[in-house]
Amino acid sequence: MPGAWTSTFAHTAHTADNPIGIEWFGIVAGLGFVLSFGYWCTDFLVIQRAMAAKDMSAARRTPLIATVPKMLMPFLVIVPGLIAIALFHRGGATDLPIPITSDGQPDFNMVMPSLLAKYLPNGLLGVGITALVASFMSGMAGNVTAFNTVWTYDLYQRWFKPDASDAHLVRVGRLTTVVGLLISAACAYAAAQFNNIMDAVQLVFGFVNAPLFAVFLLGMFWKRATGHGAFWGLVLGTASAALFQGCTVPVGETPGLLKGGWISVQHTFARSMAQNFWMAIFAFTGCFLGCIFVSLATRPNRNESELKGLVYSLTPRLPEDTSVAWYARPVPLGIAALGASVLLNLIFW
Repeated sequence: MPGAWTSTFAHTAHTADNPIGIEWFGIVAGLGFVLSFGYWCTDFLVIQRAMAAKDMSAARRTPLIATVPKMLMPFLVIVPGLIAIALFHRGGATDLPIPITSDGQPDFNMVMPSLLAKYLPNGLLGVGITALVASFMSGMAGNVTAFNTVWTYDLYQRWFKPDASDAHLVRVGRLTTVVGLLISAACAYAAAQFNNIMDAVQLVFGFVNAPLFAVFLLGMFWKRATGHGAFWGLVLGTASAALFQGCTVPVGETPGLLKGGWISVQHTFARSMAQNFWMAIFAFTGCFLGCIFVSLATRPNRNESELKGLVYSLTPRLPEDTSVAWYARPVPLGIAALGASVLLNLIFW
């Protein structure tokens, strides 16, 4: 498949035309729409950044400005991956000494450290390893903070102890941090069953973020959505993901609880990533339709006056912020970000 490694859509007409084994619809709908929008719109770590902004205009600009470095991420992830593929196919472990896993496959999680060890001298190698560790610590700290904030204030204080003092909530937050770290350590053993960490991440996003995104989307733009519809939509979305995961399996993978195929294999995917993209589509669709049908069958539990500020059609339009330059306002920034995204897709088509 010449050229399939260096283009985005040129080789996606059929599943056999690209190494991931997926067609353009699976990429656009599964990754581009469900998983990407799901991450950008429902991940509390991202939302927390906007909530800390000084005003509404700054909060709206937060994710738009963040798209600029986010567009550069492929150069930090894909380009090293392409270099690693070229080296490994040319000379195997001789050109790029990637550790081998117990099943005889290269450990792709070690591609970046292997490249650093190959090309950086001793002094810069320490800087590179430090940067990798600092990146991990920054992401971990942000996720731990988001986890204990959601549990302590949105769940524990609201449902279990509404009259809790600040000191009590601080203790609960500290305990939640410890529990969260222990859960993360346990999940690491489950993630070790995958040949790379991205497959595990996208699997989790398909089960969690895809149904959440459907609920967020309906809740923001449809005033008829109900709490019962949201709850059962999430249940049906997660069940759809589980059913799809159980009926499919990637080629060469041993069927299991995390690898799929534990019900009855009805379809085989070329790669785990293709399976994850389609699983996200099924999870989103199941939740979206389930939320609509259950909402229509139940009575609204909020009147329209209570939905102002939550549902788009019922929310008064925000006045234009004239205190900042026109190019720093949300609408021009959004248009610029969308235009840059389209341009990059055309360049690397």
